[in-house]
Amino acid sequence: MTCALIESRRLFPSTHPVFVTLNEKRKVNDHHYLVFGDLHGRILPAFRLATEWCRDHGVVIDDLLQVGDMGYFPDPARMDKATQRHAKKDPLELGAQLIVEPNPLADQVFDEAECASTLWHTLGNHEDYETIEERSTNGSGNQADFPLDAYVKVRCIRNGKASTLPGGLRVGALWGISGKRRRKTPDKARIRTQCANQLSGTNFDVLLTHDSPADAIYENSGSEAIRLLIHLAQPAFAFFGHYHGIGEEIRGGYGRTRVYHLNGLELQGRGGCAEEGSVGLLKWNGKEGSFEYLDPEWLKTFTRQNWKHRT
Repeated sequence: MTCALIESRRLFPSTHPVFVTLNEKRKVNDHHYLVFGDLHGRILPAFRLATEWCRDHGVVIDDLLQVGDMGYFPDPARMDKATQRHAKKDPLELGAQLIVEPNPLADQVFDEAECASTLWHTLGNHEDYETIEERSTNGSGNQADFPLDAYVKVRCIRNGKASTLPGGLRVGALWGISGKRRRKTPDKARIRTQCANQLSGTNFDVLLTHDSPADAIYENSGSEAIRLLIHLAQPAFAFFGHYHGIGEEIRGGYGRTRVYHLNGLELQGRGGCAEEGSVGLLKWNGKEGSFEYLDPEWLKTFTRQNWKHRT
């Protein structure tokens, strides 16, 4: 069955009493966050997916988390070669341009009542680091995060820092990849051991990295700095992207930390639907939480054809 043939169902409209009750209840009980894999420009589709999932399930989403390779290239002239190549085939790769200045499409997405407040993210190896560093100095350098958009809804957590989100969730970020298997990776997109060491002495609940812990996906891949950071800091959860393939929990050798890989959200599944394992729901009650990937059958109802106006 193709994505186009699957009818999306509204389990609870936003005005339904169950939805309203959950909206009030979340203030004192569980907080809910959607965690996304690589986006490569699909920033507005990620917000829209969260809005649609919220409406369908009657669960308020507090915020969004993302594991890097958001594809932040607001100036197409500064895109790296890989992003240029993909953008020729898929204009969704150019999505960062839709958030750096106010425009009708972003207004529409962000003005929806159920839209998540903020997307918090780390950085991968496909980002405009120079522009990001320029924007990071526009605000207070003492803050652990800074906005990258005109709406102040996309916030980058500084390298080696941790931010406190609504609900008290503490999220730490480490930028870049190890680069040992990609020798052409720019220095700015490589993991900095100093930042990993700095973060290891910080108390936080969730770690966002782009690369994996060493050997988590493939032998001789990933980052030893990330593996050691998890070992020392022992956050409740660690999320990463970077690698293709359906997302899964990575077991063994991480102590109390539960480690998850997320597939990229490229809307290139069968019929243009959202990929399995590209998004998951994190529940957090202030002390502990749980994580599960979104239902693959539901993801089939969200496509590149209907993401703007799914009905």
